[in-house]
Amino acid sequence: MSKLLAERGAAIVDADQIARNLQAPGTPVVAQMAARFGDQILDEHGALIRPEVAKIVFSDEQALKDLNGIVHPAMQAEIQRQIDLNADSDRVVVLDFPLLGENPRKGLAATIVVDVDYDLAVERAVGRGMDEADVRNRINSQISREERLETATHVIDNGGDLVDLVAQVDRLWPQLEALPPTGTADVGEPVSDAPDARTTWVFGYGSLVSPEAMSRTITRVAMPGVDFFEAELAGYGRRWNYGVMHIDASWELDDGTAVDHGMIVALGLVASADERVNGVIASVTDEELRHLDRRERNYDRVDVTELVTTAAPDVEAIVVYVPRAASIEAYETARDAGTAGIRRTYWDLVDAAFETLGPDQQAQYRTSTPAPDVPIVDVIDARER
Repeated sequence: MSKLLAERGAAIVDADQIARNLQAPGTPVVAQMAARFGDQILDEHGALIRPEVAKIVFSDEQALKDLNGIVHPAMQAEIQRQIDLNADSDRVVVLDFPLLGENPRKGLAATIVVDVDYDLAVERAVGRGMDEADVRNRINSQISREERLETATHVIDNGGDLVDLVAQVDRLWPQLEALPPTGTADVGEPVSDAPDARTTWVFGYGSLVSPEAMSRTITRVAMPGVDFFEAELAGYGRRWNYGVMHIDASWELDDGTAVDHGMIVALGLVASADERVNGVIASVTDEELRHLDRRERNYDRVDVTELVTTAAPDVEAIVVYVPRAASIEAYETARDAGTAGIRRTYWDLVDAAFETLGPDQQAQYRTSTPAPDVPIVDVIDARER
């Protein structure tokens, strides 16, 4: 969509690309951090040494406030810079933002929603190599399709082919060119001016132990050694015991038996005094925590602050998501009926996530997690129940 608008002359401000660029050596964020905290936080190539940053900011409340004062405005500063580049032109400036419905922005002359049917969105994402369960969880954690459409001044139906999409953009483009100009100040800033404090840490024990997976889930970069640390949780054991109740799946067993209306099984926790679970903790804002609550809607959020060991300093509160009884019962019922299975792509995803933490962490995950009592399967089809 943005590419088609750019071909017609629009200036595209790509929020995802800006977020990636902010972490590179020599960017404004890195330069400001070095000016505030000293060159010892940079390696010989100018890249951040995140553990050095963590040692400084988590032992000094003012330093942490200063870090937030650098990082949080950086995104908006770059957005504003790119908007200002076109202030004296008549170009249409398009802000390509993810989750705009969840995080409204100021000063927009129009809001374009690119709409697509739920199942088609899942099908396309899976076709690009994404895990289907992960795709469905992401979509389900967002506002509804109806709520998103209510924010729109213009809607593009992306349910057809490229020819149809181009035709809609051709019809839309004159309308965008006819929009009255807006002032450039504050355009694109979040509507809420509430402080972006990160006071809660979330313990991850599955796919979220990967910084990349955590970043995709909370829609910002998780920085190891700054707001992302290895950790260990006492008093719980990791189990393949969570029945994904909102997804109906089908697969074929090794003996050729077809399973329809199957229950996909994912990782969960059980209380177990003598066990420990390795994983990570990541600090999140209140809004990010609400986003996780929606994503993990069949889990209970449990305070485990006193049960977690971590190198992260000055941690105030740590929570973990534990499967609700109904989810475990759904898994047990499907297991006993022979209609429960672990999606192979998810099984591999979790193992690869622990591999990013190193061989010792991966080995601990493998040895501390009992073998599942349901098969690992190649899902043929999955849909919302």
